[in-house]
Amino acid sequence: MKNVFIQTSNVTAFNEAANVVSDTVKGQPGLMVAWGYAGRGKTECSRAYAVRTPSAVYVRVFEDWTPRAMLARICFELNGMQPGSVERAKRILIEELEQSAKIILIDEADRLTMSNIEHLRDIHDETGTPIVLLGEPSLYGRLTSKRRIWERVTRVVEFKPVNTEDIILYGLKASDLKVQPAAAHDLSRRCQGSFRLLYHLMVDLERKARANKTREIELEMIESLPNRRLAPTPEKEPK
Repeated sequence: MKNVFIQTSNVTAFNEAANVVSDTVKGQPGLMVAWGYAGRGKTECSRAYAVRTPSAVYVRVFEDWTPRAMLARICFELNGMQPGSVERAKRILIEELEQSAKIILIDEADRLTMSNIEHLRDIHDETGTPIVLLGEPSLYGRLTSKRRIWERVTRVVEFKPVNTEDIILYGLKASDLKVQPAAAHDLSRRCQGSFRLLYHLMVDLERKARANKTREIELEMIESLPNRRLAPTPEKEPK
């Protein structure tokens, strides 16, 4: 299996929305929310965006971060500094962001407390810096319940389940396998929309294809796979 990044419809939607909020004029709302269940490609998408966008600052949230830990980490990614207090970290961030336009990507933001999110709102309000919050469905629900935050959100991107077209492209790019439409449809059912689970299924299929000396993945090959990686059905997604 090759380590590849493919341009799915989720990736396209994320890139377009991030580019829009990047052009936000100071004083206007410029928060963005990207949400979806685990395994749908949010992290890889945001990292890829950060790599090719010079103005992007990518931060992955750690469990139980205090405001100081969060702000210090953003500072570190921005300029290598790690201030020892909330006040100093916030002041440094505001001063630097006022001088240099950036877009801040906060991955796994569903782990943040509302206090942390309010600090991010302060930074956005003071500097006009667009901030992208990525997380699981609970993030969406929490933000919609806080009017003063939700009113600043101008773009929302839902990372939808991996579809048959994504699977066919992924099989070709990652394993040089030609996944037939019926097989791709069954794979999408088995992985329940998760690229992470799809990867493990493709490893099995690559091994089977090599043993059978074929590059064609038919439905019969999918049906012979063990169900040990079948994902549970996700909870109903928020509207």
